[in-house]
Amino acid sequence: MKKIIKTITIGIAVLIGLVLIARPALGLYGECWAYFDKKAFLAKYEFEDFSQFKNVSLFIRGGDSERNPVIVVDAPHLVRDTSKVGYYVVTLDKRTYQVKEAKWMTEYDVEADTLKLQQLAQTFMMYRIPRLDVDTAGNVFVYVKDVATLALVRFANENELQKRSKETKWINIKSNWYKPR
Repeated sequence: MKKIIKTITIGIAVLIGLVLIARPALGLYGECWAYFDKKAFLAKYEFEDFSQFKNVSLFIRGGDSERNPVIVVDAPHLVRDTSKVGYYVVTLDKRTYQVKEAKWMTEYDVEADTLKLQQLAQTFMMYRIPRLDVDTAGNVFVYVKDVATLALVRFANENELQKRSKETKWINIKSNWYKPR
């Protein structure tokens, strides 16, 4: 009986050790990991002008077979024919961020400013975050942990903060940057 308990205890200790070793390597530290990313992001981009991303949403969908980032861009104001809409997907070289491939995720071509869409994807990659949304009012939504977890918001003005405070409570982090409570 003592041997079984000892074996189970050792097994659990090994599993815990593996998890503690693997999590940092995989970047899965959860809120602690995101906390340091938030600090690093704010340290570098606290006063960044995100106006070029107004009414644009970008996120990293994954990677191609060579692990080059695949970015999905949604920018409805850059589409000339609004009867044909869809997402634009840009694959960038992982080292130079040059466009390797760009295409619409539709069955038809969409008439839009594709050069501008590609430039937005390239600029987005410099932030080293998985997702960035800027709404029509100019509010900036930054995701540092993954594409689903909102980390930081910079409101365009006090009215936007008050309007958004009806749906979510916000904690002020630094100057005009907030995180959801």
